[in-house]
Amino acid sequence: MKRLTTLLVLAAAIGLGSELQAHGGTYKGPGDTVPPGGGGASTPAPPATPATPSTPSTPSTPGTPSTPNTPNTPATPAAPGGAQAPTTGGQADQTDLSTWQFWWEFNKDRFLNLRAKVHGADNATDTGSVLTGLGGGAKQENTTAPTEQQILTQVIPALYAAVNDGKDKNDQDILTGVMIALGKCGRDANGEARKLFMEHLDAPVQAVGETAAISFGILKDVTAIDTVLIPLLTDAPAGQKMCGKGEVPIRTRTFAAYSLGLIGSHSTDAGVKQLVANTLLTALSTDKSAQQDLRVGCLIGLGLLKIEEPADLNMVVTRLSEYLTAGTDDDIVLAHAPTAMSKLLRGLPADDLTLRNQVLDQVLELLGTRSKAGNYTKMSAVISLGLLARPNDPRSADIFAALTEAAEKAKDQQVKNFSAISLAYLGSADPAFDSPENKQPVTKFLVARLKKSNTAYEMWSGLALGVMAFQLNEKQLAIATQAQEEVLEKFKDSKSSDQQSVFALSLGLMNYQPAVAEIRKKMDENRTAEFLGYGSISLGLLQARTESGFLSQIIDEKRRDEDLLRQAAIGLGLMRDKTILSKLMEFMNPKEGRPTLSVLASTATAIGFIGDTNSVTPLVDTLKNERLTPLGRAFAAVALGMVGDPELLPWNEPIGADLNYRASVSTLVERTVANGILDIL
Repeated sequence: MKRLTTLLVLAAAIGLGSELQAHGGTYKGPGDTVPPGGGGASTPAPPATPATPSTPSTPSTPGTPSTPNTPNTPATPAAPGGAQAPTTGGQADQTDLSTWQFWWEFNKDRFLNLRAKVHGADNATDTGSVLTGLGGGAKQENTTAPTEQQILTQVIPALYAAVNDGKDKNDQDILTGVMIALGKCGRDANGEARKLFMEHLDAPVQAVGETAAISFGILKDVTAIDTVLIPLLTDAPAGQKMCGKGEVPIRTRTFAAYSLGLIGSHSTDAGVKQLVANTLLTALSTDKSAQQDLRVGCLIGLGLLKIEEPADLNMVVTRLSEYLTAGTDDDIVLAHAPTAMSKLLRGLPADDLTLRNQVLDQVLELLGTRSKAGNYTKMSAVISLGLLARPNDPRSADIFAALTEAAEKAKDQQVKNFSAISLAYLGSADPAFDSPENKQPVTKFLVARLKKSNTAYEMWSGLALGVMAFQLNEKQLAIATQAQEEVLEKFKDSKSSDQQSVFALSLGLMNYQPAVAEIRKKMDENRTAEFLGYGSISLGLLQARTESGFLSQIIDEKRRDEDLLRQAAIGLGLMRDKTILSKLMEFMNPKEGRPTLSVLASTATAIGFIGDTNSVTPLVDTLKNERLTPLGRAFAAVALGMVGDPELLPWNEPIGADLNYRASVSTLVERTVANGILDIL
């Protein structure tokens, strides 16, 4: 039995096998190949007793963890089961963690924005349109979205029935899948979902307890902040009682930190945001645990907050800046401070640059010749430069100089690679800087590196040009025609599936219509799963509806390749093809026999991504079908949660987007049993 892979066709490309897993399946990121430097225990230090959060002062110095182990490539994942204690190292394989596929799979949702496109299906035309969706989803008429009545009378009752009735009601997979699904549905007027989550915080299986903790955040339950999440995070007596243990497990505390960040990010109450920020800052500065997970969770949670009150924003960013300057924590933890600050500052008015420039100077210093920052922190510094770019900004030249120097001189390949994406962010954030009048420095640099550099950076440059074009399209602007033409020529000349995949994807992001015929031709010539998958997504982005029959044929022929099936289905969804749902339903409920678990898993998640109103009844029937395995039914629960989710983007998209996924810990992306926060669908 194979686990639903987290990198779509990446697992096929790199030849990794794995197991299907609970939490209702996996989401994104290198779950099978998580960078193993994270999550391991540093030199232990006695944990401090957390205080009740108050208005924070200058942070105390965290325990000094030892230098992280040199990352090895992880071993093949173990069979599914309860969450395991994090480990370090592992038997080496040849997986290259610096490849472009990892970045794409963490960041793809806001570019695809599949649900917004599918729900606007009746408004579709036969011509290619400007791509929409970056940063929160296009506002369209929801013509195919499930109705409120369907959610309240079919979806939610079916989810509760799965854990209250039947022979599998206590199954771990069904229980975790249902809790996550109820959180996504976001409707709990009678408090029944909250009660279910509370009842399972003390589950003997760690994966169930931590799923209950994160479900409060997915539900956006503000009432849980004081009563549940702060006691869990701070290991308070009330939290210990809820968990039924002498201390709250570090994983549960970390999941509570993510929950607080998720709730704070959606709240419009400045007081709620301040409470969450103070709580996370206090936990960050007082945690002395040997593992890095809790501190990483606090930093990422802080980066989720959209703080609008200037004084509160200044306080939080200043605290994080001081924490980074002290430099006394592990490199894996410190690496999440620059990106947290940069994400917080995205809400600043364009002309309010004082605080932003202070952070920019600090980030530039991390990349300076005298910097003693570790490689993970330098990676994050490069990511942050792109996030800090602003329109009509006099500092754009400084950002450009630092990024091009990193691309050309950095010793670490991942630092180089991330520079390409940040250059794309710079070019699209400040079109005046990359204007013809200014000789288009960003476009010229990326095109030059696309044409001639090392093979890896050529691919990252091609992807970056696609990302920049997409984001310019969002502003009703266009990238230089030369860039589109050069990517197409590079695609036509490419021989490997890896190169063909990334350049096809770039052309799709560019919405470059002349590429359709060439991509289709290449897909006839190269039948590898990797290229067929990314080619399908590219054709979907290009709205190449003339090729819908071809993608349907791929699905029919490759239905047992769960990753390719899902990518081809996404391609058809992007084309707003209305026949794809009926085809997927046939796979899920064949007239004869039972679907294999891999087909059921990939089909259910593909249906969930599309989120069509017509999928509700068949998914409910699948969830009720006790002839299927509990894990198979759990995937139906996951799909129902995705269908019932009122949000256009996945709940953990803000966590994965622009994340330094190389500085990973087991609660973020778990490499053995897929129980990290980004492994959950």
